[in-house]
Amino acid sequence: MKKSFIVTIVFLLIMGISLFTACNGSDKKSGKTGLEKRVSTYHDAVYVGANENFNVSFVTGEAEKIIVIDGEVGEMTPFATLTVTPLSSSLFNNTYTYLLQGETGERSGNLAKDVIGASFSAEVADTKAIGKIVSVKVIAEGIMESEISLTNKAEGALSWREILSVAERELAEVIRAESDTGNLNREIYIKLVNALADADQPYYYYVSFIKSSSDYWALLLDPVTGEVISKKI
Repeated sequence: MKKSFIVTIVFLLIMGISLFTACNGSDKKSGKTGLEKRVSTYHDAVYVGANENFNVSFVTGEAEKIIVIDGEVGEMTPFATLTVTPLSSSLFNNTYTYLLQGETGERSGNLAKDVIGASFSAEVADTKAIGKIVSVKVIAEGIMESEISLTNKAEGALSWREILSVAERELAEVIRAESDTGNLNREIYIKLVNALADADQPYYYYVSFIKSSSDYWALLLDPVTGEVISKKI
């Protein structure tokens, strides 16, 4: 069961990332040290919620501007991605806007249908300024408004830096074997995920050290304790 979970996560991540083009190997001067400089994607908040109309996620963190599985870390940029998935086929034909409500402010904008047509999404600017996210209202003007409360699955969990330290200890032997000069030629993904994209299913940290789509080490970790649930090297 655990093995199939990590295989599912790897497959979904590879399928999503392969939609992007290649990146270069430049590093952003961000004050990161050690393995932190090899991190090309991390999550620092994962808000989720649902009602009878929509599943919603709002994920923030930092990632490469142009993403590919190539073992290199390109130019990094913050992201804050709102994704809305209709739960009824009748809701896919509407045009939507959103109102994202934080404790100290709000953000609004348009939702765009993704390339597959299975969900709607938006990149939301300057979300740190509105504090902890409380809810999102999905609006099809003149047709419907649907408000969804959001819960941060990263709250109470280890930070991405802390979970990276856990992964570094767990993979110390293979890291040493591959790092002849102290530099590891792999990029690292740190994501807080669940297998079914369902808020009621348990979330885990997925940490992967990637050289290519076929050459990677992966860990599935308990987000609170750091316990290793599954491992692939």
